[in-house]
Amino acid sequence: MLGLLLDGAIALGLLAVVGLGLRLKRNLASLRSGDGELERLVVALDGATERSAAALHGLKQAAATAEGRLAAIQRLVDDLQFLTGRGEQLADRLEEQIRRGRPLAQRAEPPARAATDPPRAPRQAGVSADLERTLSTLR
Repeated sequence: MLGLLLDGAIALGLLAVVGLGLRLKRNLASLRSGDGELERLVVALDGATERSAAALHGLKQAAATAEGRLAAIQRLVDDLQFLTGRGEQLADRLEEQIRRGRPLAQRAEPPARAATDPPRAPRQAGVSADLERTLSTLR
């Protein structure tokens, strides 16, 4: 009887081991199928890394191009500021010369217009009569 009990216990143990073996086999098969998915993920990650590297290279080239353009634009801005400053200086000098010449222009009579001169366009708004007289005496 003790032998029968031991044989029954061994049979139950063997059944448990067979059940665990089948379970282990299913888990290993699932893990192996997951390896293929993991491999696909690694390949996709590698492709994404290569595309990112190419995009980064493109961005570096675009940044270098933009930097060159910004340098050219800055040179143009500097030139325009210089020219604007010179223009303002010349305008100030012209204004000063006109102010100095104004008393002379008021004393001198404007030259008579010849009959062959074309008629003048109407005066633009904001142009003073004194300035026009001064300019006409300088002609």
